[in-house]
Amino acid sequence: MDLKFTFGGASPDQHDHGGAPSGVSPLPLSAKPVSLGPTSTVLDVVLRRADGELIAEALSGDGVTYGRSPVTDAPAEEDAAFARALRSALSRVIAELDSPLSESVTALVLDLGDDNAAALAALGLDAAAPVVDAALQRRAGIAMGTPVRLGA
Repeated sequence: MDLKFTFGGASPDQHDHGGAPSGVSPLPLSAKPVSLGPTSTVLDVVLRRADGELIAEALSGDGVTYGRSPVTDAPAEEDAAFARALRSALSRVIAELDSPLSESVTALVLDLGDDNAAALAALGLDAAAPVVDAALQRRAGIAMGTPVRLGA
């Protein structure tokens, strides 16, 4: 049995090898700049704790949540488990963002209270001038050089 189909005015002998069939216009593939809203040019990834979870959220300056990733919290005293939980929350929230947004993160904010210093150490970041380094970029996907701020 030989079945032939035509779509959009294409000739029945045209194959996928020769480009788009006649009558089908190509898709526009130009990249458009990402807009985070009318008043915001800020996209922070905020790490905080709530109800036994470590939560990473991608928040715009005007309060819109673009991604949220809760993971099971680990005490700061358990260095390896705490570091794993931090990296997991960060990498999950970045993976949840679309590509243009994930590349638009303006800051990483640690809002872990007394454990901010422990979080910097667990992530291997310099406490004197905290910025995302190459190792954290590889593990979490936040661009190297992104500033790290400490919350309350």
